[in-house]
Amino acid sequence: MVLKAVVSGDVALAFLGEDIPAIGPSFNNREDAMKAAQQYLEKINELSGQDQNSPFQIVLNKQADGRYSLVVDSSQQMVSTLNNLDELLVKRFRKGLKKKLFILTCFVTGADGLECLVLTEGLGAVFYAPNAMGTY
Repeated sequence: MVLKAVVSGDVALAFLGEDIPAIGPSFNNREDAMKAAQQYLEKINELSGQDQNSPFQIVLNKQADGRYSLVVDSSQQMVSTLNNLDELLVKRFRKGLKKKLFILTCFVTGADGLECLVLTEGLGAVFYAPNAMGTY
């Protein structure tokens, strides 16, 4: 399934369903994308199995070059870091968080364009982020 997505460096952002943002790294190789998505899911399952009350948080950090990094972590360890996000992608992502949900997944460039693995393979994690993206 091919969709409209915004790409910033190696990170893609697409809006699914009722404008829920899906964000994650973009790959040219399907195997690499699936492996990365499966690693995300394994780490999330491991962390959420340890402590069901341990919330995940997302933090935006401004990099020295003016771009941003998005960090998803729990109190125990980091789940993912997406680096080199430009300001436009960050603004779109923040705007998409009105429903306080987002999906961490991977994207792959196929013959017909960019493909989101949460749609085609079911590989992705939905996060509820009630206090997401305060000041940065």
